[in-house]
Amino acid sequence: MIWTLLGAAPLLLGASQPPVAPPVVTVSPAASAAPVAEPGVSSEITPFIQPFDLDATQRMAVNVRIGDQGPFSFLVDTGAERTVIARELADRLGLTEGAQLKMATIGGSATVPSFRVAALQMTDLSMRGFDAPSFFGRHIGAAGLIGVDMLEDRRILIDFRRESMQILETRKRARTLIRDDDAIVVSARNSAGRLILSDARLDGKRIDVIVDTGAQTSVGNLALQRLVAARRANRLPFFATTLGAVSGEAVPATRTAIKRIVINGLDVNDLPVSFADSQAFRALGLDDRPALLLGMDSLALFDQVEIDFPNKRVVFDLPDGAARATPTRFAANFAKPPR
Repeated sequence: MIWTLLGAAPLLLGASQPPVAPPVVTVSPAASAAPVAEPGVSSEITPFIQPFDLDATQRMAVNVRIGDQGPFSFLVDTGAERTVIARELADRLGLTEGAQLKMATIGGSATVPSFRVAALQMTDLSMRGFDAPSFFGRHIGAAGLIGVDMLEDRRILIDFRRESMQILETRKRARTLIRDDDAIVVSARNSAGRLILSDARLDGKRIDVIVDTGAQTSVGNLALQRLVAARRANRLPFFATTLGAVSGEAVPATRTAIKRIVINGLDVNDLPVSFADSQAFRALGLDDRPALLLGMDSLALFDQVEIDFPNKRVVFDLPDGAARATPTRFAANFAKPPR
């Protein structure tokens, strides 16, 4: 079996490349608001709140404990099928080495050692007795990654304003946690634990979008690159760049900004995207269809993002104002009259 690990490494940019401005998000008048649950549907179990830091690559870092040791800084990665531990940390803790595992990364396939983890705990959430694949920490950018194997039965509410995350057990047909008028609910389908948004389009053509909190930047496959070129949907000329894979591989890529992607009435404009011939897309069966990993450079535009694995939906909450103090967080909702 090939396990998939999508965009978990920083983008490596060369020196003489045109600047790519932060993307802008707007909402069309037809965008849907958060639904109300049907009568009699049970609510949530009390959540726990996990603070996080945005690291130098704008990815979410949380503190975890392994057994009675720690804390150690792990990245929350909804694009990783398995929870990963840095090889240096596994050696330091004297963990027992297990089987070799084949992993599909943003570059290619890599066979890596696994280590037996007796217990990993993040606040009140824990996972016990599992084999974690291992990469070098200098390539991961952290002591490890929290993958969907630890999150797939829950919903996650990421609050970028407060830099905190709620993780809850949930039930089918439960109400959304975000109930703001600006909230846009997008249905999804599940593939190997990842949620693929079901209503995303570029110039009217359907594309697959995966919310990937482990990716610093958004990454598209070659089918999406061909679509962008054919529809002349690029804001900037294509230029060469390099992506860093968690295996340490430098992956040749092409970069531009896409003029407009519509996700259920949510417009993402001038989105910086790198395109690569990635084994990870092939492992998910997304090599022939235009597909995009929506990275943290786009997710951090929103006040809140709710990722609900059991109910197969993602909720995006736009800021009320048109601008934020941090220049990389800019969004506007033109469905509402000016205040």
